[in-house]
Amino acid sequence: MFNKSFPNNECYKILEFLDAILVPPEHFRQEVLLSLQNIFDYHRATFFLIDNQGNMFDPVTLNIDDYYCDIYCGHYFKTDIFDPRRVKNKALEKSVVIVTDVMSIPKFEMTEYYNDFLQKQNIFHEIAVFLLDGARLIGVIGLFRSAKEKGFSPPEIKRLRKISTHVSRALTNNLLLDDTRYQKDIFEAYSNHSPIGLIIFDKNMDIHFFNDMAGDICAEFLPGERTTSPEKFIKNFLGGNSDWRPGFRKTILSPALTRFTMHVLPAVHHNFSFKELYMACLFPEYLYSFKKTSQDNKLIYPSPLTSRERDILELMLKGMSNQEIAGALFISVHTVKTHMQNIFKKMDVTNRTSLIYKINLLNRKNIV
Repeated sequence: MFNKSFPNNECYKILEFLDAILVPPEHFRQEVLLSLQNIFDYHRATFFLIDNQGNMFDPVTLNIDDYYCDIYCGHYFKTDIFDPRRVKNKALEKSVVIVTDVMSIPKFEMTEYYNDFLQKQNIFHEIAVFLLDGARLIGVIGLFRSAKEKGFSPPEIKRLRKISTHVSRALTNNLLLDDTRYQKDIFEAYSNHSPIGLIIFDKNMDIHFFNDMAGDICAEFLPGERTTSPEKFIKNFLGGNSDWRPGFRKTILSPALTRFTMHVLPAVHHNFSFKELYMACLFPEYLYSFKKTSQDNKLIYPSPLTSRERDILELMLKGMSNQEIAGALFISVHTVKTHMQNIFKKMDVTNRTSLIYKINLLNRKNIV
């Protein structure tokens, strides 16, 4: 692992450090700084992330006054001699950059960054440990010492270069995990407002995700089994069908005599790249009838509804979420929810699926 390039005691310290930073992503950067302090005696440090444009953001600090962190982010980052955009080539080449890699010490002592910022914090020595994902800068750790302390020695720089490789790899994985969670949250938030049922499953018929509408639809086929119904639904309709594949389409009839079209598509999700995933889309027949009657301006609304409730119902039938309805009508989400509860109460239903079904039934029978 270390190719005998480090003394045994140094190897043990590095291994201890690598073990210490095996923590959940939300604690990772703070633990890196604490471990640098506890194991290697780096008592003042910062850990910034770097975006694709080379901007530093979201600092985590160790023994750095919040005041100085704030004024750095507000102004002095522009004068920082280690600004990622200024030293990108050196950072990619060396990963660990010291002052003399950028300019001479006399010239450094004349900079605004040193005189107006570092010196006021009793900082003279600084080193930047850049973290890389291939040829992309993703983070930087700044380590600081006063003029009375020793500068950063060649063995320390060698050690930090070794450490940076492992921290870079861990940070890359953590950022990917955070991004995956963020995308997953967005996907779930939007899909749960969809009028179409979505079920993501693998070739073994194990369920990886299903939205609220899919849960409601599957519950029509398997009453009383809300949490397990999607898996049983998929196994019932696809498990015994040996010729299903992406593109498979089937029309099915629920016990409540509602027709659904099930269309199976390939699903791509990089978090499960080792699995082959599929997505079953469940289209209720009434979506098509609503679209047609709405376009023809012939949709019949129940007479107990107020004009505002009808406005909200019409937008809901188009698949809009409460947030989208609020924006379209220039009212608050709370007001939309209140109107929706009134509509549910007047129509004697408890959710959107039941409401859509009942409205569809009223229109079929031409009932006002």
